[in-house]
Amino acid sequence: MASETPLSHQLFLRMAAEAGLDIQSPHMDDLYAYTSGVLDGLRTLQNLDVSGTEPDMAFRPSPE
Repeated sequence: MASETPLSHQLFLRMAAEAGLDIQSPHMDDLYAYTSGVLDGLRTLQNLDVSGTEPDMAFRPSPE
């Protein structure tokens, strides 16, 4: 399960540098805020109880 600790700015910059992004870019603050918002939104999914639900069949193989 994912950690409850929010993504720190320092860790974000370290991961961005590892991914090859220019961490000196003025857009990194915007990207950090966006990424933090997305992660916060995803945390709400942890509370969903889907234990009795079967997944939808999004992929149906074609007969050969």
